[in-house]
Amino acid sequence: MPGLTAIDHNVVPPGSRATAIPSASAEAKGADPERERPKAVGFVRGDVSGLHAPRHAIAVQRHARALGYHYVYTIRPPQDTDDAIGYALTMATGLDVAAIVVYDLDQVDNQPARVCENFDLETVCPATTWARVAGPASIETGAV
Repeated sequence: MPGLTAIDHNVVPPGSRATAIPSASAEAKGADPERERPKAVGFVRGDVSGLHAPRHAIAVQRHARALGYHYVYTIRPPQDTDDAIGYALTMATGLDVAAIVVYDLDQVDNQPARVCENFDLETVCPATTWARVAGPASIETGAV
């Protein structure tokens, strides 16, 4: 899939937004560490996880927090939703999050590109970051 980058969490790239943790100096200045961290939501589909859904939801939340995200919410679309992924993307947009965390790629029908149009995608199993696709350069920047 062109444009997508998978990052192995055993090798953490320097300056990765996903691993940013508030500095002690920010806390000392009275800054709210929760507000400085990028926000993430979890996405757990009952039709995919089945009886493992509660365990997957806990694993997703733990994984997001371990990566340094401010975990906002676990999205669990209704069973009768025609487009569960679209449902999650709409909610994530409304919550203004940086990342969506899922247990595995089955949760997004093995289509990480759909999520990465607007968000980073984090998977628990295997622990991987699918980076958001950079948009086209702005005309104002003069980039060619």
